Amino acid sequence: MKHVLLMIAVISLAPDVNAAYKETMDPDGLTKNLQTDFGLVDDNAKTNQSELLQKAINEVSSQGGGRLIMPKGTYRFEGVCLNSNVHLLIEKDTVIKPYWPKAEKVGVFSLTLYTESKRDSKSLEGHIENVSIRGLGGSFIIDYSDYGRNTPGGIRAINCRQVKNFLLSDIYIKDSWTTYSAVIFTPARAKDAREWEVFRPTDGLVKNLKSTNSSSGYGLVQMHAGESIHFENLSTTNGGVTFRLETGAGGENGGIDNITAKNIYCENGMTAVLLGPHKSQNGVVKIDGVIAKSCATGAQMGPGFIEKRNMDNPNYKQGRFADGTTIKNVHVIFGTNAPIALKAMGNVPEEYLKDLRWENTGNNRLRGPSIAAVRNSTGDSWNPIIENVTSEGFKYNGGIVIGEKTKRVNWREFLKGYPVLDDIPADPRKRMKKDESKKKK
Repeated sequence: MKHVLLMIAVISLAPDVNAAYKETMDPDGLTKNLQTDFGLVDDNAKTNQSELLQKAINEVSSQGGGRLIMPKGTYRFEGVCLNSNVHLLIEKDTVIKPYWPKAEKVGVFSLTLYTESKRDSKSLEGHIENVSIRGLGGSFIIDYSDYGRNTPGGIRAINCRQVKNFLLSDIYIKDSWTTYSAVIFTPARAKDAREWEVFRPTDGLVKNLKSTNSSSGYGLVQMHAGESIHFENLSTTNGGVTFRLETGAGGENGGIDNITAKNIYCENGMTAVLLGPHKSQNGVVKIDGVIAKSCATGAQMGPGFIEKRNMDNPNYKQGRFADGTTIKNVHVIFGTNAPIALKAMGNVPEEYLKDLRWENTGNNRLRGPSIAAVRNSTGDSWNPIIENVTSEGFKYNGGIVIGEKTKRVNWREFLKGYPVLDDIPADPRKRMKKDESKKKK
């Protein structure tokens, strides 16, 4: 009865009106429980139960789809792919810990084709559709907060690739400054992929996601590819970028179009919103409602470019976002706990250098004052519309700063005479690795 009541509550929620996602979860359809129907064990994440979960997903899909309920507990998974017409409902406060062998690159869930070879799944034609991963009664947790930074390994909580009509909602990611953003959107890799019906995430709704302690070089959401997707209520605390639209790693099939977002929040992070087209020809993006508190910036926009290795490739042009791309209603609150890259020291007003502190989390960052409310360094590569920027507590750069992407300086010379310089090791990255290895011993 408890599960029935919770499902009724979820089903009664209508999809957001401006989302491309259309609800396909049938209230009278097939419903399975992972514990009672498939033998999932709440064993405090002692064993990797990925194979069991994958078989359950495939079985429900083969029967035409339905709801698959994961009761509250603590479980361990890795490399699980959703399949068409399956809605994975995970009870509130359930904890999922990744199966993550040392120094490997792993993902917990993927919204793409299931294949025996993960490499094959990146370049085979086909897609899944009408799927969701959602918290049931509230947010569930994907927790790797106790893992520590794992170089050269990395983790992604969810990877969306060849999927159409999908929903992600009510997910809390507990990070530990690891490599990669928690939720990423990527394209298929085949050279003819753009001719396929679906080669990138399409028609989606992503809402009520938050993360803590993400790497300042990464963050919560990273988009390399996607079409007609709406994001709402994204939040990052003590981390990197909440909503990162940096489309450089999508290759020839990278790029995003018709992306909307509402209510993006960042606290003690790099920035709430980052738009960097690299070499991708992107469509329109519209973002409404950004709040940043004690972040380096509230929003950043960078220029398009082409890497030297692709200069002679006619498929690549200087990247851009289409005209009409808009960020509006941005409010930025000055603070002194923003992560600041050593290479970005030139952007810090001299009056604030005395407030810098070294942060040994493996991110090669200092902690210090907010640098600017909004930074627009697009140059002549594209023209964002920026509306209604407000700020509080700033003495410098409280509005829109237009200029260079980063003022490059020799940070050791720049910080000479300031106390923080004595706290920075001779080789910050080597020191970090050494400290991490001591912790694990």
